[in-house]
Amino acid sequence: MSQPYSSETGARSHPLRVSSSQRWVSLTVVLSTITLLASCTNQPQATNGNVSPSPSASPALTPSPAATSKSPATKDLESRLSKAFTDTTKVPLDSVDCPVQFDVKAGNRFNCQATSEGQNFAIAVELTNPDGQFQWNTKSLLVLSKLEQFIQTRIRDKGGPDVTANCGGKIRVAQPGDTFECKVTGAQAQSRSAQVKVKDEQGSVDISLR
Repeated sequence: MSQPYSSETGARSHPLRVSSSQRWVSLTVVLSTITLLASCTNQPQATNGNVSPSPSASPALTPSPAATSKSPATKDLESRLSKAFTDTTKVPLDSVDCPVQFDVKAGNRFNCQATSEGQNFAIAVELTNPDGQFQWNTKSLLVLSKLEQFIQTRIRDKGGPDVTANCGGKIRVAQPGDTFECKVTGAQAQSRSAQVKVKDEQGSVDISLR
């Protein structure tokens, strides 16, 4: 039996082969669940019970009204927290406001209020030892660059083409039960949407491609 050929010399056609773009059109599965919160552990040194200043330069912050009455430990924590958030998310904080005073002791927990990209959210802080080491994580804040990268990778892993996902910004404050969509565009300008549903305050979401 003769084999069909395309108009390009020497190139055989494969009428039953499904291209990646065709798989992209028919791809309707749930992509997965991913956690998108920002968190980190910071290890500042302490001097005389106060957290010592970081040797690294920190982004300039908008001072809060109570900034002049804040303890040195609070001011330094805000500076370190701002730098840690920016290093982790690649998004700078516009302002951060932590308690005016706090005890530098292991197990002490409190929230700092932060603003970035015009959105307000809380950052939970826990001191892990008397030297000022602390852990932090955001509440109800999605880091959209992580979400976009995850969508792009999962579509490719499931046999689809390379795509670009756009979730409409850098971060998003969202509550459990909230839904929103990300635009997903293929190389040949095919466009679809990924529906995102927020599961909890820790940043877990379900994603499905529409």
